[in-house]
Amino acid sequence: MSAPQPHPHLHGELHNPDTAHEQTDISIRGIVTFVILLVGVALAVQVSMYGVFAVFNRIETSNDTEASPLAAPANTPPPEPRLQTTPWADLRVLRANEQSSLHGYGWIDQSAGVAHIPIDRAKALLLQKGIPVRPDVADPTEGTSIASTGESNGGRTLPVSGKKTGGGQ
Repeated sequence: MSAPQPHPHLHGELHNPDTAHEQTDISIRGIVTFVILLVGVALAVQVSMYGVFAVFNRIETSNDTEASPLAAPANTPPPEPRLQTTPWADLRVLRANEQSSLHGYGWIDQSAGVAHIPIDRAKALLLQKGIPVRPDVADPTEGTSIASTGESNGGRTLPVSGKKTGGGQ
């Protein structure tokens, strides 16, 4: 059997005499030289940056000012009031304290016998007993150093200089 014939092309032979198949392998020496130069340049940059930062640190330390003897020592917190660092947690604690105060029993001043009761119980007692009020006073100026004028909170008018004022009678 004979060797296969190449297919004829319409435009003639597709061969470029200026190009040819590469006959040698890649140059290992060139790759090794490139890698060595790359590592050398990277190390030189790292060493020079270390030196630059060491110089900057020395300059900064020499320009530091002396701390005032009146300044607070290091690692001491600032005086009150401080900034809130966790407001959501502080709010949660505040709400829990409010709820326990509103819905629980506890002492306000145990030595004086003053306590707080749940708000629902306090409302029920208020409805049961009513609100305590002052008895009516015969003299409206009693207990004051000057005569009362205007309307009282009960809606009745108070006499001023012998006549009645306000929107009442």
